[in-house]
Amino acid sequence: GGSTSEHHDRSLEWVDINDDVYNMFFLSRLGGQAFWYGIYIFVLKLTLYVFLAMDALDIEQPKNVSEQVLVTQFFMLPVAVAMQDDLIATYYLVANIKYTELIQKECPHASNVKFHVANFCRGVDGMFSLFVNFIILMKATEVLSLFLNFAALQFLQTIDNIALRLCADGYLTERLELVANQVMTIQLPNKNNTFLRSLDSILFMSTFTALLIGWGLISFG
Repeated sequence: GGSTSEHHDRSLEWVDINDDVYNMFFLSRLGGQAFWYGIYIFVLKLTLYVFLAMDALDIEQPKNVSEQVLVTQFFMLPVAVAMQDDLIATYYLVANIKYTELIQKECPHASNVKFHVANFCRGVDGMFSLFVNFIILMKATEVLSLFLNFAALQFLQTIDNIALRLCADGYLTERLELVANQVMTIQLPNKNNTFLRSLDSILFMSTFTALLIGWGLISFG
């Protein structure tokens, strides 16, 4: 554990939580500034993903794609999953981090329900992002455009982290700055269950396998 672990139960290993706007929501007061800010960023990202997906789905599925593109797509599938910061963070949290009421000593509004809601929203965000990435990957007709589209999507994924930094650096309100800085210092305990600890790897591989099957069906089906 880190600096705060001195005050905590010694039998637990304490780890930092993700520095993103979803954890601002988790620590926020119900109906407070950080609460609505978190919801706003979530809705913003989802809206952008939906518009992107609608646009991408309108593009006709290319036929007779070159072997170069197919090979690149194949190798980019695990990269597509690994690039999804929010999805990877969700898998990690589900597998490794558990909620404890001890956190309420420092953040009285950090409830168990909000912990799970925040994680669910982060997961939805990550899944949407992966879905859009996958569609754009499948619509590629040349290697260069495939990479350029991937790079362009990368910035969308970081919106929630940028949103937190804006607050932490004091560009918005003092209240948001306070919550953002709490996110960056607060810790939660690790799970001790060996099976659960390997769950993130299982989830990662399952996601990759699903993409692989989808890619195979679309490319060769």
